[in-house]
Amino acid sequence: MITVAFCTQKGGTGKTTIATALATAAHLAGQKAALLDLDPQTNALNWFDRREGDEPHVASIQPGAIRRSLDHCEKIGVDWVFIDTPGKMDSASTEAAKHADIVLIPTQAQIFATDTLEPLKRLLDMAGKPPAFIVLNMVHPNAGGRAADDAAAIAERYEMTVAPIHLSRLKAYEDAPAVGQAPQEWEPKGRAAQEIAALFEFLGKHESMVASKHEKVKA
Repeated sequence: MITVAFCTQKGGTGKTTIATALATAAHLAGQKAALLDLDPQTNALNWFDRREGDEPHVASIQPGAIRRSLDHCEKIGVDWVFIDTPGKMDSASTEAAKHADIVLIPTQAQIFATDTLEPLKRLLDMAGKPPAFIVLNMVHPNAGGRAADDAAAIAERYEMTVAPIHLSRLKAYEDAPAVGQAPQEWEPKGRAAQEIAALFEFLGKHESMVASKHEKVKA
């Protein structure tokens, strides 16, 4: 089982949109996925309530219930668990990062967003330094090589790893959640669908690393 936590210090980064999209990507790939909603606004749970069907499953929980929820997920054979946290640094974010195999940090490439990365690094240090990747989000669709330049600049300034996949500012990301869908369901052949598929594939490449970590813990 791979656990992915989404941590930010700023709201409006697209955290819940990406979390629901990746959980859906796992489900559409034939894997069992669950999404744990730690955000008091319960946006992920509201998305699930608007959704047809009952997969991927979403549950609203308190930070103190993360370990018990993860144990239950593993017991019933869940392959992927995604943890959506509040859009601020607090105990929920720290607790989620502590239990995560991978942390994703959605951010925009603008100063008000990137200014939050330094204190977020300190949070991840307190959480035991889990593998973490910044995901550039809401990139202009016609930015060309600008996204790669921004990624390189952020990686150098903050000494953090930026995922090679960035997500564009597209209507599919905005429209799909309103009807309980993910962008790849809203526009199966659209650009957003391709981006989410690429990001999920990127996460999947770390499966062996996660499995090795779990084996060491059991030993």
